[in-house]
Amino acid sequence: MDTFSLDIGTSTIKIAKIKKEGEQLSLVNLGMVKTPGVGLASEADKDLLTIAEAIKKLKAEAGITSIEVVSSLSEANVITRVIDLPAMTEEEVGQALKWELEEVVPIPLDESNYDWQIVKKTSSLLSVLVAVAPKNLVAKYLKIFEMAGLKPVALETEVLALVRALKFVGSGKVKLILDFGAKSVNSVACRDEEVILTRSLPLAGEAMTRSISTGFSLEQEVAEEYKKTYGLSGNELEGKIKDALQPVIKPVFEEMAKITEFIKEKRKEAIEMIILSGGGANLPGLSEEIARQTGVEVQIANPLAGIKCDENLIKAVKDKSSSFTVVLGLAMREF
Repeated sequence: MDTFSLDIGTSTIKIAKIKKEGEQLSLVNLGMVKTPGVGLASEADKDLLTIAEAIKKLKAEAGITSIEVVSSLSEANVITRVIDLPAMTEEEVGQALKWELEEVVPIPLDESNYDWQIVKKTSSLLSVLVAVAPKNLVAKYLKIFEMAGLKPVALETEVLALVRALKFVGSGKVKLILDFGAKSVNSVACRDEEVILTRSLPLAGEAMTRSISTGFSLEQEVAEEYKKTYGLSGNELEGKIKDALQPVIKPVFEEMAKITEFIKEKRKEAIEMIILSGGGANLPGLSEEIARQTGVEVQIANPLAGIKCDENLIKAVKDKSSSFTVVLGLAMREF
C-alpha cells in the first residue's frame, strides 16, 4: 500500500514517507510546518480547513503524491492504558475490556472509540494495550483528511509510533521513552515493541516558556529563545533560567520516579535506558540532569538511525531529528 504518515501536533505538522528496498528502509522525504492558528483546539470548520490547506501545501513541497495516510492521535487527548487480564481467548478480551474501561475511563464509552492489542501473553496472563479516544476528536481528524483529499488508512496513538520508531535502540533492554511536546510529556516504558506502561503529563514546552516569561516579565517569543539557549544549564545567567523551569520540570522527575518504582515492583526489573524525543528533547542540560538524577544512560532519539537517507536531508534536519520520532514511527507501520 502506498501510504505516507502525518503527525498533527500542537505547534507543528510533520509528514514523512518511507519505502523498503530489499531489507533496507529508505526515507523518501519528510517535512515540517508550523500548525496554523489554534490547531486542533478549534471546532470551527474554517480552522480545520486551514489545517487541511497547510497539509496539502506541505505534502506538495515534500513531493508526496499518495493520498492514503496513517496518522496519530494526540496523546494529550487520548487515554492509553496497559491492562492485565487473566488468560482468555481474543474473542473474550473485547467484552472483558468493556467492564475494565468503565472503571478507569472518565468519559462514557458510548461517546468514545477504543481499540486494543495484546502486548504480552503468558499461560496465565494477558497484557493488553488499550487506547480510548473521544468520537468527536476522531471525527475532527476525519473531516481534516476529507478536506485535504486524503484517505485514512489508520489512526493510532503516539505511544505505538514512538515504540516502533525506537524498537532497535537498546534492544532487549527495559527503556523509558520521554516525548517532550508543546503541551505534554508522554512517557512509555517498553522492551523492544512490548509496551509496559504509559503516562502523560500536561506540562511541557509551552509551560516552560510561560514560566520563564512570568518569572522575568519577558514576551513569549523572548522567553522561548531564553529557554532554547539556556535551558537547564546551571552555568548560564547564574542558573536563573534553570530555577525558573523547576516548577515545570520537577513533576517530570517525580513521574519518572513513580514509573521506575512501578517497573521494579511489577516486573522486578529496572529502567536500563532513557530516550528523549520530541521537540523539547534538545533542551540544554535536560539529558545531563536526567542522567544525574537517575544514574541511567540517557540518549536523545535519532529515529533516522538505520534508515537510508539522502545526505542533504540529514543536514536539513540536523539537531531536529528527535522531533520526527512519531511521524517516522507511523511511516514504519506498514513494514
